[in-house]
Amino acid sequence: MKFVYLYTSIIFNVLTNVGFNLSALNENSPVKRWSFFLGGLVFGLINSFLFTECLKEISLQVASAIFFSLTILGLFLAAHFLFKESVTPLRLVGAVFIIVGVVIVSMSQAPVKG
Repeated sequence: MKFVYLYTSIIFNVLTNVGFNLSALNENSPVKRWSFFLGGLVFGLINSFLFTECLKEISLQVASAIFFSLTILGLFLAAHFLFKESVTPLRLVGAVFIIVGVVIVSMSQAPVKG
């Protein structure tokens, strides 16, 4: 259960960044721009709460490594599928390195806070 908060916060962090990107892309429509921006802020608030909760059970080193690396992967996928950004071989290699790093960090968890 301790990783549920962490993984959920990652999803909300990706949604935060997607909302901000959609806001930037809709600068000609103030209603859409501010709606996406406010949505991003709400997702960011939820993300912050969930990440703070996960730190009660997971060390900061492990939680941060997993959080930031999986956020990068989530944004990589969102950029490709939602915003049609190109996926180059070099970006794929980078994504593989991130995945390997997450696996290594997850396997060598620091002691739980106590």
